[in-house]
Amino acid sequence: MKITKFKLGAFIFAVVLALVLVAGFTGISWISVGNVGIVKHIDGEVTELNQGIHWVGWGVAVQEYPTYMQSLVLSDNPKEGGNDNQQWSVGTSDQQELPVNTSLTWKINTKNAPALYQTVGGKDIQYISDSIVKPTMKNVVNKITHMYSWNDIKGAGQADVTAKINKELGIELDKMGISIGTFGFTHVGSPKGMEQSQQALATAELNVKKSQADQDKAKIENQTKILNAQADAQAAKIKAEGEAAANEALSKSLTSELVEYNKVQKWNGVNPTTILGNGTSTMVTVK
Repeated sequence: MKITKFKLGAFIFAVVLALVLVAGFTGISWISVGNVGIVKHIDGEVTELNQGIHWVGWGVAVQEYPTYMQSLVLSDNPKEGGNDNQQWSVGTSDQQELPVNTSLTWKINTKNAPALYQTVGGKDIQYISDSIVKPTMKNVVNKITHMYSWNDIKGAGQADVTAKINKELGIELDKMGISIGTFGFTHVGSPKGMEQSQQALATAELNVKKSQADQDKAKIENQTKILNAQADAQAAKIKAEGEAAANEALSKSLTSELVEYNKVQKWNGVNPTTILGNGTSTMVTVK
């Protein structure tokens, strides 16, 4: 079957059109909401692209950076958003090492995104977090914590330490086109070996308190027994004194007339009899 010139021309046109469309789409970049695009042209020029669809040209790569807040959590606590064991240590003025968990929020300044892109060689946001933000944060934090004792950092001075870190870290990251939201300690531990000592001290104090409580309890129980014994003795004394007084009163009241009267009251009217050995009985008259 012969192919007509018309059909051949239509086929060639379709192929060319398809190639043009494919090439066209490869030169289009779409920047999603909440991101900024950075494109490096063939001539070395770096330009910024806002969200939306842009023609950038064939063979030109575009790097997108989010402009919303990022979170950098270094912690061994999954509830804080930590991964694996990311707890780290800071130095102090009294030459101690404190284990800490920290949290930092940060974002890329849109106006400085092209300069940051060139600084990191076109790397992505994860590279910026790992190679720019994290080491800068650690350096600043250690610089500030070395001005304070471990007790200040862990205790009453922590607010002052945190405020200075936020100020200094903001200055350092701003030089690279990065703004910070907030830095903070989510946990500050004790120096190595100190935690075990504190636990031992707490246990010893607990044992002392328990021993004191046992002694106080025994003392109260002994006092209670003494008071009970004194009460019993007092009751017995009062009872004895009462009985003695009653007996004395009774003794004083026993006259000869009262004794005879009581005899009469107790007599049943029958004279006592005595049985003699020969079977006879003798009646004794009671006067």
